Amino acid sequence: MPQSLFVFIWRVSGRKQVLLCLLTVIVALLTAVPLELQRRIVDDAIHNREVAYLLLLAAVYLGVLLVQGALKYALNVFRGWLVEDVARLLRHLIFDGTQRNGAHAAVKKGAVVSMIAAETEDLAGFVGDSISFPLMQAGTALSALGYLIWVEPRIAIFAAVLYMPQFFVVPLGQRRINRWGNIHARLLRKMGDTIVGSEIDRKGRPRFRRRFHRLVQGAFRTRLGIYRVKFFLTFFGNFLDALAPLIVLSVGGWLVIEGEVEVSTLVVFITGFQKVADPWDQLLTFYRTASNANVKYHLIADALPEANLRRSL
Repeated sequence: MPQSLFVFIWRVSGRKQVLLCLLTVIVALLTAVPLELQRRIVDDAIHNREVAYLLLLAAVYLGVLLVQGALKYALNVFRGWLVEDVARLLRHLIFDGTQRNGAHAAVKKGAVVSMIAAETEDLAGFVGDSISFPLMQAGTALSALGYLIWVEPRIAIFAAVLYMPQFFVVPLGQRRINRWGNIHARLLRKMGDTIVGSEIDRKGRPRFRRRFHRLVQGAFRTRLGIYRVKFFLTFFGNFLDALAPLIVLSVGGWLVIEGEVEVSTLVVFITGFQKVADPWDQLLTFYRTASNANVKYHLIADALPEANLRRSL
């Protein structure tokens, strides 16, 4: 298998990723349209009391929502199909690679079960999101943020600066999660090996009982370590998300009082920053998922005999 996870992804799903990206770009470009329609409804139709124009804008708004929703549905279904297709390929690859002559001795049966079940699911799930998902979230966030900067750059810049600390905090926490995740996956493989190789002693008790309990305790500790860091990162991100509306209301409210911006602009900013915060949180989640998938990929690649992999791929 290639040394890089993304080289492997391109090798097994390159053409499908291109189609996913095309759909993703179209959906992302539509993100700013509802924001502009909201502003025009408040500033033009409602302010000028034009009922016909209001109904026209509402109809266009509804049409955009339907088109965007239909495209997202098609995107998600196609992505789900791709995930299952790659999971099927990986299971065949692992099974064939470990069953050829001389290969089964290098990989124990318990490890094979763990690889085909949980590790394959995690890795295949990431393949479906590997390119289109960050493109979607980044495109949505940049589209919404670009529109907000165009409307009123001062409010947009103040609120956007809030997210800068995550560029430093998240990578530090993720490195620790990766280390514990690697240990946890290896412990699960050893549990499978222990169960498969366990025998009953003369007193009717399973052998390797103490070893199995130690492995379970180790898996418990590594999982707790992962949870502590993972949920701290979640808390930190949620706290910054909650601060953004406060900044918008404070800075934007001051500008409204000074007569420099309209109240409708403030309303659009509150909605718009939600459209920035949500995809930004999804991008951070994707970064953590990508790191975890990279760990799983190298665990699988390192476990399988290299010669058998070359023949399978």
